[in-house]
Amino acid sequence: VSTQSTWGYNIFRMSLAIINGANILARSAIRRLAPIYKSIRLLDYKPYRPSVYTLCKELKEVNGAIQKIMTTNVPTLEHAIEGSSKILYFTHDYTYLAPDKGQMLQATAEISKKMGIKQTICVCPIEYDHYTEDKITPFEIRQEYERKALELNPEIALLRPNLMFGENSYMIKYLTQGILAGRSIYPHLKSCGKQKYFPIHMNDVVNCIIHALENDQITGLEYTIRGSKSYTFDGILEVLAKHCKKQDYIKSQRGLLAGFIERACIGKTHDKNMMNMVEWHEIEPQNLKNDWNYIEKFVIKESPSFAEYYAEGKVAEEKYYEPSMHKYKCIALDQKR
Repeated sequence: VSTQSTWGYNIFRMSLAIINGANILARSAIRRLAPIYKSIRLLDYKPYRPSVYTLCKELKEVNGAIQKIMTTNVPTLEHAIEGSSKILYFTHDYTYLAPDKGQMLQATAEISKKMGIKQTICVCPIEYDHYTEDKITPFEIRQEYERKALELNPEIALLRPNLMFGENSYMIKYLTQGILAGRSIYPHLKSCGKQKYFPIHMNDVVNCIIHALENDQITGLEYTIRGSKSYTFDGILEVLAKHCKKQDYIKSQRGLLAGFIERACIGKTHDKNMMNMVEWHEIEPQNLKNDWNYIEKFVIKESPSFAEYYAEGKVAEEKYYEPSMHKYKCIALDQKR
């Protein structure tokens, strides 16, 4: 195996702790990082998800030193990090009966400073945040715990990916599944045209993460990772509906009773959090261009835009299987890939 990373750095000798490493984005990053690092520690609240076993089996010949470590509190997190050369943190994708997202970020910042780990990259996608139904907005909550994390350790770097697309993405994949199956997507949201999103391909996000792990220019800074073109939520649905050949989808599906029944059956799970995210961004539209864009700052080549990607015929129904409601909440976001 070559000791040169994608960016030409000799880092094979180092060990990497990946916190909340079982989610879809983290697993995509691990596939690219496995040939680069001597050992990888996959730390997670639920590290024994089927997708993680599949990942380790797939990468066994490339890097047989991927360790799965359960971290349920600060002491177990600290013990698991000890001895690592670098830390790569991801916001976890659990939305119910799981560790607090903000406290985990702050604990990571504090532990990395305590142990003298000089490179700590924290990746916080907007779609992985917890969108509460409390009076305090989730934006204020996120800003507060990120501020505290930077106070605890001014050396960490924060990367905030915008909505991500691609076969193994999160929310946009879920929307694609719903459109292909003719299911209603948040029918009570009559119009979603206030918030501007900047969708970015997951491969571009992973490229930025790998670059950031060897970039000493970003210490203590905050960046977005976003695409160059903006879309409203309605605009995203329209692009997906067009290229899924379901052009009449939005007009016919908005307002169906089935959507309300489905939400009542779902409870506090992933797609409810996605729905809350869309709703909060319509209530309080955020300026998602207010930080430096990592791709522009460091001239990272960007994949085709969101609309261009789907115009190339990237939607194949067999890759967007549609599970039943209860099974979706259990397994669909824990795909083999």
